[in-house]
Amino acid sequence: MRTTNERLNELQARISDNQFLTKQGLGNEVSFYIFDYNPADELMVRSRLPEIERYTANKLDTPIKEFNIFDIATRFFEERQYMEKNYQMEQMKDSFTLYDRMQRALKTATERDEVIKYIREHYEDNAITFITGVGSAYPLVRAHTVLNNLQPIIVQKPLILFYPGVYEGNKLSLFNQFKDDNYYRAFRIVEP
Repeated sequence: MRTTNERLNELQARISDNQFLTKQGLGNEVSFYIFDYNPADELMVRSRLPEIERYTANKLDTPIKEFNIFDIATRFFEERQYMEKNYQMEQMKDSFTLYDRMQRALKTATERDEVIKYIREHYEDNAITFITGVGSAYPLVRAHTVLNNLQPIIVQKPLILFYPGVYEGNKLSLFNQFKDDNYYRAFRIVEP
């Protein structure tokens, strides 16, 4: 089994190949990929992504647009000045009540999902899309829900979801512990 660093090197080479950008070999499938990795390597993955983004942009003149779903959710609450209210609610009630209220405010898994809305408004047709922050946003925002809702939006260039856990076949297991709903339309971009 290869290290996450070795797999990131292969990822960089793969996405810097023009064949990857033109979606050759996928048939009629959406070009959604998952880069799964050991959750213990989260900080290394985060630190390598800017390097991969610069390398790809220079080699192919194709930008990478990164969407960190945890940052998007946090920005949503900050812009509405909900953060202090959230802290107070958790102290007065409990974490489960806060989670429920935050999920309702974000409208997750609905047609008006705020995370998806943000991505839709900031998506660039000519860029490869990176989705990060999956582990940090759990359980508020779920990976399979994000992927399902982005299918009709991201169609020009590939999307890669960085997943701290395991994606085998169609099964997602966040942090190698939590079973998420299955997702059938993504490909593992680099094998372990």
